[in-house]
Amino acid sequence: MKKNILSHPIPISRLLEKLAPPFLLKTFTYVKLLIMNTLLNCSLWGDEAFSAIAAQKPFLSMMNVVIKDTSPPLFYIISFIWFKIFGSSEIAIRSLSFLFYLGTALVVYLIAKELFRSIFGAVLAAILTFFNPFLFPYAFEGRMYFCLLFFVVLSFYFLVKKNEKAYIFSAAAALYSHHFAVFAIAAQFVWRLTAIKKINKKYIWKIIKPYFWLALLYLPWIYPLYLQTSLVSSGFWLGKPKLKHLLGTFSNFAKIPLLAGVILLIRKWQQKNRAKDWLLVLWLILPPLITFFISQSKLSIFYERYLLYCVPALMLLFTSQVRKLSYLLISIILTTYILTSWHTFAHPFKKPFRQFAGWVKSNVSENTFIVNYNGKAHHLWETKYYGIKAPIYSPGGPLPFYVGTAQMTASDVVFKLPANKPIGLISSDDPQSIKIEGYQIKKFHQLNSLYFIWLEKQ
Repeated sequence: MKKNILSHPIPISRLLEKLAPPFLLKTFTYVKLLIMNTLLNCSLWGDEAFSAIAAQKPFLSMMNVVIKDTSPPLFYIISFIWFKIFGSSEIAIRSLSFLFYLGTALVVYLIAKELFRSIFGAVLAAILTFFNPFLFPYAFEGRMYFCLLFFVVLSFYFLVKKNEKAYIFSAAAALYSHHFAVFAIAAQFVWRLTAIKKINKKYIWKIIKPYFWLALLYLPWIYPLYLQTSLVSSGFWLGKPKLKHLLGTFSNFAKIPLLAGVILLIRKWQQKNRAKDWLLVLWLILPPLITFFISQSKLSIFYERYLLYCVPALMLLFTSQVRKLSYLLISIILTTYILTSWHTFAHPFKKPFRQFAGWVKSNVSENTFIVNYNGKAHHLWETKYYGIKAPIYSPGGPLPFYVGTAQMTASDVVFKLPANKPIGLISSDDPQSIKIEGYQIKKFHQLNSLYFIWLEKQ
């Protein structure tokens, strides 16, 4: 895997250690310790590794993977360029998402300032968005979620600024980031319809025209979208959501639903701000509702993380048109957000695959045939990213598309184990639950929730 300046100490850091005054050296050491094991530089998990590996391929090969997967290409194209400049270490990968995160907080500030003309409220909305515990973990994930979030929020900003050209391009960028952007655009369209005061051809065309141009911009991706939708409709891993899942989503957006409900109840819902309030309400509520009802059919697509772009609308509702009592409740929420997000950042929840891969390379014989166990999850993309050759063992036949088959080659899956080599298994399933026909577990090594298991023939 390609290395870069962010993967190892750089000469400037060594020079600083030799020449810096003691107080600066202590600060530098503290910062190094602070980020040694955080969400910024902990090991990649499967989906992150999948994206990182795809974005390091030649451009056309990368696009071929994207077309056969379930996402649009914009995040991969940006990542392709980003990796050429900054490399593909964990920090470099996640810095791109964090940059989108900072941009999102800034645009939330601009939206609040434009809608409600309050600098204090705008700053508060941006801070609440930045530290929101639902959003915060995704700010350090090398996936398309914050690319989607940034461009959706940007499209809302240009919508309220009435900058039609910028709105069209930002909305198109959102669609090219993730398919779920279409539900945010649907909310924007419904809001524009509510503003209709008279019905004539000229006015109707004024409402529809941006979406006509938006459709033209999206036209090149229509056929890949058809292929991807066909894959999802043929069977996906998401189940049919229940009403409790929908309500739980709104609860997770707020983190403290009781306080959030009180703030919204006592908020100044004024007549003169009805259009502005309606924009935020539709932004918050309509995308989850649409995806919930679609998922009652065979096409189950309801998933919280794809709806994270609704969170800024809730933060804007919290901080606009507030009453005096609300400031106390908002202070409690903000304190909770900051403490929760800091704990999440400093205590990464992802599996320590970098350390695990280092142990495997140092302790497992090169003659061992290593495979990934296909249990609750497989770790093919982590092993590839961290330099271990370990195809998936799938004795039951071909794998479903949603486990990453778009990027798999024939050598990434084996259906039989070789008879003349020792076998090693990589898994995060409990060894007691693993059954391999014709083999038994000889011994295993555990690191956190990862296992390396030696098998022997029965």
